[in-house]
Amino acid sequence: MWVPRPRSWGLGFLLFLLPTVRAESNLSLLYHLTAVSSPAPGAPAFWVSGWLGPQQYLSYNNLRAEAEPCGAWVWENQVSWYWEKETTDLRSKQELFLEGLKALGKGGPYTLQGLLGCELGPDNASVPVAKFALNGEDFMTFDPKLGTWDGDWPETETIQKTWMQHAGAVSKERTFLLNSCPQRLLGHLERGRGNLEWKEPPSMRLKARPGSPGFSVLTCSAFSFYPPELQLRFLRNGLAVGSGEGDFGPNGDGSFHAWSSLTVKSGDEHHYRCVVQHAGLPQPLTVELESPARSSVPVIGIVVGFLLLMAVAAGGALLWRRMRKGLPAPWMSLRGDDDVGALLPAPGVPKDADS
Repeated sequence: MWVPRPRSWGLGFLLFLLPTVRAESNLSLLYHLTAVSSPAPGAPAFWVSGWLGPQQYLSYNNLRAEAEPCGAWVWENQVSWYWEKETTDLRSKQELFLEGLKALGKGGPYTLQGLLGCELGPDNASVPVAKFALNGEDFMTFDPKLGTWDGDWPETETIQKTWMQHAGAVSKERTFLLNSCPQRLLGHLERGRGNLEWKEPPSMRLKARPGSPGFSVLTCSAFSFYPPELQLRFLRNGLAVGSGEGDFGPNGDGSFHAWSSLTVKSGDEHHYRCVVQHAGLPQPLTVELESPARSSVPVIGIVVGFLLLMAVAAGGALLWRRMRKGLPAPWMSLRGDDDVGALLPAPGVPKDADS
């Protein structure tokens, strides 16, 4: 299973807008913005993920209201004011998006999304990107030369009028696309070039669970790897049997996870292995099926029971030997008098010895 390029969870509506990023393509700096008119309780109404090529480097939402680095970009040697500037810009975008949803009225619920940023062209010239989607459909673009939001939908005119009422909204958008974005992209190339070459090998696990009657489901899982390209395939007795069915997704720290499942006959699970290929591994890694953990409680119970049995047997033997010799049981010679706390009189001593 070849895992495709990353995509941001919650931004499925804009997947068709994303440019395909290949190893030989030029780098891009893109911001994925999403606003919803009816957020779930405790969930943000506006959030953003920033991407440098295939790597997420930024996250933001209206609940925290702070732009934060992701993945390897946490250790980027940035200028002190950089993240404050990112936060200021995204708070401005947040205000525009939420007001745009409010202007659409009560016909929702609505989901308004944007893909904003820049790409380096073949001649290293910056190409602005400004596309918008409403409820999953492409409906508007921004032209930085004309300074207008264009589209054929009636909602386009509504949102454009709302945004035009903000003083400097057009100039801010034009400055961001034509100046700020290219400068940030080049700055990341200078300060964080090593992060773009980040390679994190996957942690692997192969487990089995019951499936339909007579069958089991093997699941091969890969955790916390980067870059996102990964291949998972199954072997039976060393022979390839396919890649199964699975999926992948990004983690919150910039790494990725993936899994693939295969249905096999019950009792045949241990004939299978999972093979993973990834840029972070020096060679393909073969993963064996995990053995089910055995409970230690029965073992401990057996040991304790055996020790108790030995103790009882030893005590019985000691009692039998003392009784054969005419001696009292061990506990009789240790029993005390409740009134005076003295031991019982020794054999042969009269009961009225004290008198």
